[in-house]
Amino acid sequence: MSHPALPSPRARWIAVAILTAMYTLHSVDRYVIAAVLQPIGEEFHVSDAKLGALSGLAHAIAFSAFALPMGWLLDRANRVKVLSIMLATWSGLTALGAGATGYTYLFAARMGVGAAESASSSGAQAIIAGMFPLKERSGAMGLVFSGLAIGTGLAFAVGGFAAQHWGWRSVFLLAGIPGLIVATIMWFFLKPPPQQGVELQEAHAAPPMWKVVLFALRSRPISFTTIGLTIATMSSASVWAWTAPILVRQHGFSFAEAGLIVGIAAGVVKFASTAGSGFLADWLAKGRLDRLWIVPTTAMVLSAPVAIAMALAPSKWLVIPLVMILGLTMGAHYSSPKTVIVSSAPDNMRGSVAAIEQLTINLIGGGVGPLLTGFISDQIGGKDSAAQALAATLSLNLIAGLLFWLATRRVSESEAVAASIV
Repeated sequence: MSHPALPSPRARWIAVAILTAMYTLHSVDRYVIAAVLQPIGEEFHVSDAKLGALSGLAHAIAFSAFALPMGWLLDRANRVKVLSIMLATWSGLTALGAGATGYTYLFAARMGVGAAESASSSGAQAIIAGMFPLKERSGAMGLVFSGLAIGTGLAFAVGGFAAQHWGWRSVFLLAGIPGLIVATIMWFFLKPPPQQGVELQEAHAAPPMWKVVLFALRSRPISFTTIGLTIATMSSASVWAWTAPILVRQHGFSFAEAGLIVGIAAGVVKFASTAGSGFLADWLAKGRLDRLWIVPTTAMVLSAPVAIAMALAPSKWLVIPLVMILGLTMGAHYSSPKTVIVSSAPDNMRGSVAAIEQLTINLIGGGVGPLLTGFISDQIGGKDSAAQALAATLSLNLIAGLLFWLATRRVSESEAVAASIV
């Protein structure tokens, strides 16, 4: 597939830096609420159930409701401008949380954050696909989505410190204000790829959403990869939800020790894995879409026996390196599958296709994984049940790895896009 008039390498990597900052702030603003739940509950006198809804449900409902409409908009407007406006919107709403007068106010603000953030991943994927040739896309994607690990670490580390010294309201200001700055930089300095020109959009108008959904279902690279990503997301969500309880119950770690171990695995190790795996995938694939399965499939296949070994580990000193290896494997499935999905769609539906992917992995992957592990653990019973349940959940990664391989088997980028009927 040709890439007419791609931006210069300097412009492309400036775009990656800006988008990485954007996605880091996406993660900060999404998870910062978890760092201040306790003081919020004490001030507003609300139950743990309401706090749980505030930390997850408020964001998830709005994110899911707006994912497809946002993808539709990204395919019909200047993607950079849309993403800049959405970044400013969710950052502003995060900052407004500092003035919350009650639970309802804060719940509504968190819903607004979720609605605006539904553009973040889809927009970033579409912009990267339009700016980079296939041989460099996974590396660029890996850097952008490493912002998830950076942002999560910042949300807890900085949020906890600020809440202790200046009160929980300061945390929302510290989280929201940088986004307004990055949104301004994005608006003025991130140039849209040539595919976003007005002339091209008029000549190749984006199809209606039902046609995009039909195309995604019929496309083996898109449908198989999306299912594989959903399974991988189920496993990843389960790992970070259940590893700390496993360390406490099964191996006698303190809460602080377990938190530190998981923090290093989910932050430092996962960041290195997410950022590095994209470049490794590009090096192995050498510009071929049908080779982008190698890294994510290998990571998924390795994660299953590592989880089983963690469940059977007799020593706390053996379980620590196994947790770190899990962090390594669970960070390596982001960039290549996302590259496959956006590379298998024409530019005028990339935003919508990425939105379908995001809707699926957030609704099913992020929600079902920890619940499934908890259900299996209840059925097994005993102090080791959670580790055994996590091993059972991560065994599904073998299916995810198979799907990543099947998705790109004998498929080139030009063949994938040629399958589109626009």
